[in-house]
Amino acid sequence: MDKAYDFSFLDQESFRDKYAEGPNGMRFFVGGMSCSRCVRKLESLSENMVGVKSVRVDLGRSLLRAEIDPAQTSFSRLAKKIADLGFEPVPLAKEVAGDQQKRREERNELIRLGVAGACAGNIMTFSFATYLGDTAEFFALFAWLSFALYLPVVLYVAVPFYKGAIASLRQRRLSVDLPMAVASLTGFAFSTVQLLRGRDDIYFDSLSGFLFLILASRFAQRRMQARFLKPEDSTESLRLSRARQVQEGRWEWVPLDHLQPGHRILVHSGETVPADAELEGRYAHFSLAWLSGEFKAQTFLPGATVPAGARLTSGEARLIVRRRIGETQFGKILEQVEKADLSRIQTIHLTDRWAQRLLAVVFGAAVLFLVAYWPVSSEEAIRRALALIILACPCAMAFGTPLAFASALSRARRKGLVVRSARAFENAAKADTIFFDKTGTLTEADLTLIEEDPIPTHLQQLVLALENHSLHPIAFAFRAAFPVSGPLPQVDEFSEVPGEGVSGYIEGRFFELRRADDSSAEIGCTLYENRKPVARFRFAARLKPDSLQVLRALRGQGYKIKLLSGDQREPVMALAKNLSFDPADVHFGMSPADKAHLVSQTPGAIMVGDGVNDSLAMLQAGVGVSTCGGVEAALKSSDVYLTGPSLNGVFELIRISKSSLALVRQNLAISLIYNVSAGVLALLGLVNPFVAAILMPVSSGFILLSTWVRSRA
Repeated sequence: MDKAYDFSFLDQESFRDKYAEGPNGMRFFVGGMSCSRCVRKLESLSENMVGVKSVRVDLGRSLLRAEIDPAQTSFSRLAKKIADLGFEPVPLAKEVAGDQQKRREERNELIRLGVAGACAGNIMTFSFATYLGDTAEFFALFAWLSFALYLPVVLYVAVPFYKGAIASLRQRRLSVDLPMAVASLTGFAFSTVQLLRGRDDIYFDSLSGFLFLILASRFAQRRMQARFLKPEDSTESLRLSRARQVQEGRWEWVPLDHLQPGHRILVHSGETVPADAELEGRYAHFSLAWLSGEFKAQTFLPGATVPAGARLTSGEARLIVRRRIGETQFGKILEQVEKADLSRIQTIHLTDRWAQRLLAVVFGAAVLFLVAYWPVSSEEAIRRALALIILACPCAMAFGTPLAFASALSRARRKGLVVRSARAFENAAKADTIFFDKTGTLTEADLTLIEEDPIPTHLQQLVLALENHSLHPIAFAFRAAFPVSGPLPQVDEFSEVPGEGVSGYIEGRFFELRRADDSSAEIGCTLYENRKPVARFRFAARLKPDSLQVLRALRGQGYKIKLLSGDQREPVMALAKNLSFDPADVHFGMSPADKAHLVSQTPGAIMVGDGVNDSLAMLQAGVGVSTCGGVEAALKSSDVYLTGPSLNGVFELIRISKSSLALVRQNLAISLIYNVSAGVLALLGLVNPFVAAILMPVSSGFILLSTWVRSRA
């Protein structure tokens, strides 16, 4: 095996312990990534390489996360395959960010750029002296000095072009690196032969200057891509990049990763607790919405452990760090949230294919022009064909589409939407039907128990024991209404059927809490003992303040709105009447399986519900939107999580989705117009390769401006 590609050390136990994340995962810094086509090429390894379970690429940070099946492949084989694709994989140790490796790659690029600039500048100096002065006696000396200065260019500066050209040929794909590599090598060979023959038509100056400008343009374009395609860090959006550390009665800002167990911190109203920490001093009120979906604040007493991710609702609180955020449940949630990526989006794949076809057309046009114009002027034919290839490069086309979706992800987070995959925007923009669950979605998640007669204490304890492990709104209503008096009875063989109820054995007797089967207008359930009814309970649910407004707005845009509920006819129809539903669009008495079946009959629909009882239906929908529950559980079945109680997030999701697809079309139009116009100017000889290299990033600049303007709309 070539030493450059020898990754066998990754299979040694000592190195696996250092680099592996979990039993089967590993992160790599991947040098050489430049566009979404690179992302697609790498992520396709999970489909084309046996034993590779998943590959996720972060283009902005040049990071790749992979999970493998050790019984079928190894990390060394994966790394070797990445290298064969033309990239440079560098395994990252645990707890090590890829930023350091990214800075190292950028430093190497700047060194290469500096060498190119120094060599090109000195070669140009010798050329100007020859062109402008009577230096016939120094011509040979200057020519040989130019040759010596061009050696670092052809042997070091142009290496990325050689690697890119070889990788594209291995993959049987076209690459803009190919003509650059050919121009560098053939120009060097031709000029060297002419130098040895004593001729004056040598091109070391033109070639070195041209390669310097191309490298500078690419560096600028990659920096733009890295900046604008880098996913927004959830810690930034939650103001968790820093913390107030208290020392000797004063506090100062410190980076989050500087916090250690035992440090004292200060949290102000509206801020998120940056670690599992013990509350000291006095009681405080925290919201646990991110963790449990419960938006109402809970009271914590001094000495209680406040989990990372809790948000202080008022005043200020002093705490002692017990566990750093990376070790907490909330840290794991943040990691999952940040996995929202731009991969496997059909629109991006189509754009990549169009960009590849455009590249083929440009190459074909350049070759045809080269052949046709060669008899007129071989030098002019080469100059114009090369300018065409540089200017009409489809990089901006491939860049514009993922940038549009990256902008959509950022806008969604600003609106309180957690999006698992950017595919949600693509699917939401195409949907024409929206299903809404009733309880906890159109109504408040909290139910209120209606007590007409006092309920015996022993029944209260039985109910609390049965509902102790349930996350249904009825369970929360019971907990709010019934006080706990001593240890709860032991429940054996506990079972919960979503949408139906809970059951179990208590002291040898079989108890059930099932939804009411009567036709009363209230939500209800019945307690059974050994199949015989013991007590009936009724609950009231308030309509969310913005439900009617959101539904009116969606109907105004032409969407078909349907209501799904597991409750009986009367309470559902009463609510449907208040929300102006057509009776034909109202479905009641539905089990979770019934909801899933109905949603599956409407391909591409949006399902809005809670992350527990409606999980089956959301998995069948084109886009699943969860309105309550903890974000970690919700994102297992839904595509979008609303971090606030308002339903306006559904309207914002659709607005952002349509705007993102409109931006994709706008960026494609800009790129196409630019490429056609630039190509014509190049073939007419109005733009030479030097100017083309300078103008190369302009198309990306237009795309960035287009995206910035629309993102502010």
